[in-house]
Order: sequence, then structure tokens, then C-alpha cells
Amino acid sequence: MRKILTLLTILLLIGCKPAELRISNYSYTDSWYYADKDHRYQVYQTAMGNKYILVLNNKQTKFIRKYIK
Repeated sequence: MRKILTLLTILLLIGCKPAELRISNYSYTDSWYYADKDHRYQVYQTAMGNKYILVLNNKQTKFIRKYIK
């Protein structure tokens, strides 16, 4: 059981890249997302075409994807 947990932990740590490193050539779009008058975000898209922006998490330690319509 311990070997399985160790293996899953290693795979999880190796397989999960930060959001800013998962941006590929197809991810870039020419559109912008305006949260309010002062904040403008570049819109990206996944391989399936879902649109998202990159924002800081609540602790301001890393970027996360925020999906938009």
C-alpha cells in the first residue's frame, strides 16, 4: 500500500505543471477580458476551445486558470 501511495505522489508531482507553463501555441487568442475599468487580462484557450484567463490565487502564491464564457 505504501508503494502505491509513493508512486501516485511521484506521478502527481511530475505530471502537474503550473498554469503558466501549460500555455501552448494554440492557447493564444487576440481577445481581452475586462474585469473592470482598470484590469485587462489576455484570454487563452484550451485544446477543446474553452476560454480562460490566468489570475493569482487567494494567497497570491501561484497562477490559476479562471474559465470564462
